[in-house]
Amino acid sequence: MAERNPFFLRLVLAIAWPVAAWAAFPQINAWPLAFVAFAPLFWLWSVSSWKAAIGWTVLSCTIYFSLVDQWMIFSLGDEIGNARFLALILLSFIESLFVALGAVVVSLAARGAFRAPLVIAAPAAWLIMESVRTNGEASMPFAQVGAIAPHVAWLLPMAAYAGIYGLTALIVLCNGAIAGLVFGDRSARVAGLATLGIVVVVVALGDAGRQTVALPPAHTRVAIAQGNISQRVKWSPARFTQTIATYSALTSQAAAGGARIVVWPETAITDYPLEKPELFSELQALVGQQQVWLIAGTVDSPTPHETYNIIMTLDPQGTLRDVYRKHILVPFAEYLPFDAIFRRIPGFDQASAFTHGLGPQLLHVEGNRFGPLICFESAYSSYARQTVLLGATSLLVITDDAWFGSASGPVIHADLSAIDAVETGRWVVRGADTGISQFIDPKGRVVAQLPLNTQGVLSANIGAPIDTPYLRFGAGWLEALALCALVIAAVWRPAPAKRQWR
Repeated sequence: MAERNPFFLRLVLAIAWPVAAWAAFPQINAWPLAFVAFAPLFWLWSVSSWKAAIGWTVLSCTIYFSLVDQWMIFSLGDEIGNARFLALILLSFIESLFVALGAVVVSLAARGAFRAPLVIAAPAAWLIMESVRTNGEASMPFAQVGAIAPHVAWLLPMAAYAGIYGLTALIVLCNGAIAGLVFGDRSARVAGLATLGIVVVVVALGDAGRQTVALPPAHTRVAIAQGNISQRVKWSPARFTQTIATYSALTSQAAAGGARIVVWPETAITDYPLEKPELFSELQALVGQQQVWLIAGTVDSPTPHETYNIIMTLDPQGTLRDVYRKHILVPFAEYLPFDAIFRRIPGFDQASAFTHGLGPQLLHVEGNRFGPLICFESAYSSYARQTVLLGATSLLVITDDAWFGSASGPVIHADLSAIDAVETGRWVVRGADTGISQFIDPKGRVVAQLPLNTQGVLSANIGAPIDTPYLRFGAGWLEALALCALVIAAVWRPAPAKRQWR
């Protein structure tokens, strides 16, 4: 086996596949590569010992996560300076360890060759490990394979059935099939062809089913104020008065256009209105004059030891209605994992220390029940689903994507809101400080958008929600099927060859 598959070939494949997979994401957006890029990884698992499979997986997946998530160095740099590169590699390395667990299972099941069961089992291992690494308080929900779906019109509707994990499953199943066709024995090639056929049928039937679902009329006028104030200057006290004036002017413009609800993005108010009566009174006067509901991102520090990233709502009479405190914080940017250890390392001692709020929660605004998601939270499909199951009729995402630079990060983050919309069957109102602000309908279509680095008001009507299978059943059933596939592969033995009698 070593002679047929030399070390150099494996090294080339271990470096090449993550580069190809990264190219499937924005901004290169060569999305067809996602359907073949992971096949070499699955083959590496099958022909390697379990120890070697760990090594190849850690190497290649650290490259993969570092490339896809490289936009995070912009936000990490604001908090921990030059340590951002170390933090990115460390995060990528940790994520690769999750995938390596799946690699071990596949390697042990393969016993040195890519056989028929691995066509399903290798994708199943990736899916299970993706679910594990993207759930939980300290998890990292980016670089999910299914996140390319907003750029693939025939794939996105499938999120309504099993969420982003269903999208990932369809893509990696294609990769498993390709691996079977290219690297497998005869049974694997047959299994690969059958798998591709099943994927085509499932997608065709799924898309047809969602096309028959009609959207209720849109009736509530909502506006987003995109102030386009750079992350580099917005926190300067000298800039604060101008910032409030900018958002006040945009609110007046929105009200003149008929909006009853105006959204200010994440930390648009860079002071503490709930602790400063004069600032709060200024906001009350604004909503009273314009007769609008205000949903505003700001910060809150009720005690010297607590600082929250929050959304607050004011009604047209100036009454504070709801306050949502961000529940899922960004590791290394808003809080430091294993604080007692990392805080002692030079560079990491400058990281923020926000406090986790309680969630999910609803915002009751003008007869609507908005499910609030602040920045990072919108990347968690399970959290969006929990918010809707609580009773949200629409999803509200506020974010400051200036943290992510102007390359692929803001696009990748916005794409996840489109997936949230399809998964939950809800309208998504997405307000971003510097863009991309969007209104997304329950089928994932962007009906209005303000691009990056643009100041202005974005207005649209939103309507009632629609039902989705994912909302009712989640993705647990899919993960159970994936686990069954791994078990079958582990116990499967090829049928003995028939003895030829002479």
